[in-house]
This record gives sequence, C-alpha cells and structure tokens, in this order.
Amino acid sequence: MEQRRVVIVGAGLAGLSTAVFLGLHGVASTVLERHPGTSVQPKARGQSPVVMEAFATAGMTTSIRKAEPAGQPGLTIKISRSVAGPVLHDFAPEAHGMEAFSPAEGGSASQARAERALAERACELGAVLRFRTRCEELTQDSDGVTLSVRDLESGAVEQIRAAYVVAADGHRGGLREAVGIGSHGRGTFDVSDSVRFAADLSAVARTDAVVLHYVQNPELPGGAGVLVSTDEPDEWVAAMAADPERDDAATEALIRTIVGVPDLPLQILGRDTWESAHRVADRFREGRVLLVGDAAHVCPPTGGQGGNTAMLDGYHLGWRLAAVVREEAGPGLLDSHDAERRPYAEAVCDWQVANLVVRQRPDLADPSIGAPMDGMTLLFGYVCGGAVVAEPGAPDELFEDPRTPSGRPGSRVPHVALRGPDGPVSPRELIGPHWLVLTGSAEGVQAAQVAAGELGVAVRAYRVGEDLHDTDGAWDRVSGTGPQGTVLVRPDGVVAWRGADAAGLTTALRTVLHR
Repeated sequence: MEQRRVVIVGAGLAGLSTAVFLGLHGVASTVLERHPGTSVQPKARGQSPVVMEAFATAGMTTSIRKAEPAGQPGLTIKISRSVAGPVLHDFAPEAHGMEAFSPAEGGSASQARAERALAERACELGAVLRFRTRCEELTQDSDGVTLSVRDLESGAVEQIRAAYVVAADGHRGGLREAVGIGSHGRGTFDVSDSVRFAADLSAVARTDAVVLHYVQNPELPGGAGVLVSTDEPDEWVAAMAADPERDDAATEALIRTIVGVPDLPLQILGRDTWESAHRVADRFREGRVLLVGDAAHVCPPTGGQGGNTAMLDGYHLGWRLAAVVREEAGPGLLDSHDAERRPYAEAVCDWQVANLVVRQRPDLADPSIGAPMDGMTLLFGYVCGGAVVAEPGAPDELFEDPRTPSGRPGSRVPHVALRGPDGPVSPRELIGPHWLVLTGSAEGVQAAQVAAGELGVAVRAYRVGEDLHDTDGAWDRVSGTGPQGTVLVRPDGVVAWRGADAAGLTTALRTVLHR
C-alpha cells in the first residue's frame, strides 16, 4: 500500500493552494483529481490583496501577474439595465483604498490561469499531481486514512494510506458526506447557464482587464443576467437563468438583451450550467480529514470572494497541517482550522448572499439577510479565536474596523510603514514560512532565539528601533504593547500573542503549537 503523509482530493483553487503552502513548509503532498487537468473555464476571477500577500510568500507574484488578462489595468463592476446602460450603480470607486490595509495589489487572473500557476508551483515544491484519478472510498482510524483510488484511464484500483486527507473535492465531490459531516444554509437560489461567446463590445464595454456587469432587466428570465470578460479579447461570458430547452437563437437574443445591442453580431463558443447556492459544512474537520474550498462552503458568486476564500483556506491550513505532520506541533493545532475558517466562511457566504439581493435578485430580499457588510471590514478586519493566546477582556466580535486596527491576537498584523535597511517595509512583507517576532527590546530578540531553539521551529526576529525604524510612530500606535513590547506573528500573518515584555514568548508559542 502506497504511504503518503498528506493526500489532497481535488486540484481546484483550494486543493492546489493547500499543496503549495504545505510544500512551502516542507511537506510534499499527493493531489488526486478526477478531471484530465486543471480548469479550462475562466470561472472565478481575481485575487484579493490578502491572497496576493499569501502568494508573495510562496514566490508566486510574478506568475500570477503573467496570468492576468490583456487590457488596461482596471476593474469595471456595475449594476445596469444592460451593458450599454443605463447604469444603476458603479462599484469601482468603492474598490479603491485597499492600499491602506495591505502592501499588495490585488490580482485579476482567472481561475483557469491561477490554477495552472498554482499547479506549477505546487510541483516545484514537491507535490505529485495525479489527474484522471478518483477517490472512491475513504476510511480512517486513529493512525491514518485509507483511500480507495481508481485510475480513470486504466480502471485500476489501488489503496493509498495517508496520515491526513484534505477534502478539496468541491460541493459535489462527496467526501464531506462520506465522513459524516452535514451542512446548513439557505440552499439553492437558482441554476444558471453560462454561455461563452465572441463579439466586439468595444462600443459599449470598457477595455479594463476585468469587466463585470450585473444586469437587472425584466426582459431576461428571472429579471437578471450577468456579463463578464474572459482571458481573451472579444470573448465574453453571459450568465442567465438555465433552460435546457433554450436553443441557440433564443440564447443569442438574450445575450443581445444583456449587452443592450439588438443587432449585435456574435458567435456562441460553448456553455456550462452551474448552481447558485448557500451551504456551509457543519464542521471543517472530522478526525484526520479536513475540508477546504467548496467542499466546506458554497456561496453565490456575487462579491468575488468564493475563490479567494478557497485559496485562503489552503494558505491558513498549510502551515498548521505541515507543523503537525513535521511534529513541530501537536495534533490539537488542527482543531483551529474549524475554529478559525468556519466563522469566516459563514461571514463570506452571508455577505455574498446579501450582495446577490442587491446586485441581481431584489426579489429575494429578506430581513434575515440584511445589508452587505462593509467590504474592507470583511477582507481585512476578521479576528479569529483559534491558534492564538487570547487576551483577557478582549472583545468577542469576529470583526473589527481595519481603519483602526487593534493589533490584538487573532487579527492581521497591521500594515504600517516601517523603514528597514533596504527602504520602506510593512510587517506584512516580513511574513513567510516562519514565525515572526517584532520587538522593541534586545530581550525580545533573545527570547525569540530561545523559543526557536527549544521548540525547533523557524523564527525571524526584528528589533523595532534598530533593525526596523518606526519613523512616524505608527507601529507603536497599533502594536498595543508599548515601545519595549513584543509581538509574535504566525506564518500566515495573524498575531498569535503580544506582551509588554518578552518573558512569555516561549510559553505563548508552545501554547499555540499544542506542545
């Protein structure tokens, strides 16, 4: 029986991201995917600054930039009666200002191109990708997981033994149900046809790299449609309520209604059908099986954070699963995957449902849905409560306003301007496959070295005032420790602990790692 430390089922955004960040932390994985390759459809587009920060730690910034579509750098997101107008709401101005919260600029690569970049990087970091391979059965015990795997080319079945399995097989994959995890949510909203077509829309659509129109029009089935750009010039995707009886002529007429040009010449290139739904797994871990991506959470695409959340699942799981596999941490650390990622997934899914009501389906308005959360708060203000040393009396809200960051354990280490030997640097640019210590004292640097030696983990320490200079006092204001204090940051950029002195650093790291 083949022995593997980690098997990932599914080579989508979540599975490949998990493979990348496991590899970055020294654990090579085997990825099983039933399809012949990565996605060939544009699907989810865009990478938030938070995702681009993660990709920077994995050396992927250049590959994602190369994967971005042609056109002037820019973003068009509008609600309109048609692409030609009138415009009911323009979201582009609301997307500005993220530079205050992150040193990274968001990306615009499609899911297809992002998956290819992730697959390449995962292989460079030691992952083995096996396409046309399906996991048919899974059983686990106290020592590991046994998978029954079929090669879809030859039909041969083999057994694979893994220490841990990451279920990244999507909402239809079946592993969540196989390990006995239920789900909850609002269920299915609708089923849509996505039609890829070629047409010259230069007269009505901007030439931004990303163009997205939510169309509210009573002449469309269900009163709504969507038009989105692809990776190719003059190639677009139109989404509309599904109808298996609709022929090409009727489809072309609906596309012309969405675009707002009655005599538009166009050519249909392909179509797909997908479900818009809201479901979240009841838990993200069952024994040695952990859920990520659509296997854990499904939401409408309105808001663009479904794919981003999937990639961040892999980022935040990668370091902790690698630490457990490498025996740098106790197995209890994996409980924090559910404790941290599920509340965030719930918030993202609820946000995208609220966006669905505003942008496409006002008929679904319900007091229980409410208005969408402030987008900056959703992206940058989450405060988790799992693998951290919580402070007594700290607020128990899941989100804080990132415009006034607290710097407390569970929050993102704040983005502020420090000055290092090579010029300006943000604490968020110091994150990597290591623990980060920012301290105002020589004792803090020494404590970091002691902690690294005792626990056998990688720690990088910087002394503020010597290695880094807080020229305008920004770090002093947001760290919450005073000028001599010490802050411990996890490999995923989350503050794990802070103290007015460094005396508790080793104990804090030991606590977070369940050692």
